[in-house]
Amino acid sequence: MRILLPGATALLLLLAENAAAQDRSTSNVVLLPEVQAEIALPGNDYVLVGVNAFSQTNRGGSTFAGGQLRVGYEHFWNEHWSWGPTLRIGSDAGGGYGDFLGVVGNLTPGVLLRHAGPIGSFRFSQRLATEYAASTNDSFSNNGNRAHARLRLGLDREFGFGPRLKLRPRLSYEALAYLRFQREANQNKERFIDFGSARAEVGVRLSPRIDFTPWVALQTQYINALPQFDQNGNPVSGGRTNLRTPVLGLDLRFLLGKNALSSDRIILPTQH
Repeated sequence: MRILLPGATALLLLLAENAAAQDRSTSNVVLLPEVQAEIALPGNDYVLVGVNAFSQTNRGGSTFAGGQLRVGYEHFWNEHWSWGPTLRIGSDAGGGYGDFLGVVGNLTPGVLLRHAGPIGSFRFSQRLATEYAASTNDSFSNNGNRAHARLRLGLDREFGFGPRLKLRPRLSYEALAYLRFQREANQNKERFIDFGSARAEVGVRLSPRIDFTPWVALQTQYINALPQFDQNGNPVSGGRTNLRTPVLGLDLRFLLGKNALSSDRIILPTQH
């Protein structure tokens, strides 16, 4: 049975509103490879450790400007529901080299709740998380210390080829909204959804212990920019603006531990 987490329906209704912007700007392609290690614990629990690197193609694609370390623990209550704490540590307080480019903060603890269930021959997944992005650099702390909520919706299907090889194509969309607690009256009005990411991927499982996932994504930062006017006073830019960044990624995953080969093991999603 399909269960929608709180906010999923509202997210679908708000996507069209955020897409209808006065101005759009698209930056150069970003490369975001990642290596992950998943340690299988007794039952269906996991410890996850991942490291990514960030590179802009307009710099030749050979220089990595920064990266991020992520760690987490996930406990499965049953085959449909799981939860766990997470922590992301960035190399640059102002980089935001994680799931959403541009989110300031290099120390981000959080907690997630995940639900997955079948829709016909497909699997529909939902991931709801709340996090607090903090900066250890004083120059970013005034703007960077923000609590936010994230909701990801995904749809995938697995295809088997022989005894080991499996392919899992998947589509997902995730939105991030800052949690605003009594913002000051003189602060700029912000959009309801601050970041969004549409992603398409193909997970390739070579064996129960090794898989890799090439993916493409279009990340969008939704802002209200300062209006700009021409010499006649007509607006030419600013206002509701979408800053878009195409991203290419490759995730390489290793499943470790003596419990990894259990026949009834629940497999973590390719995008944690």
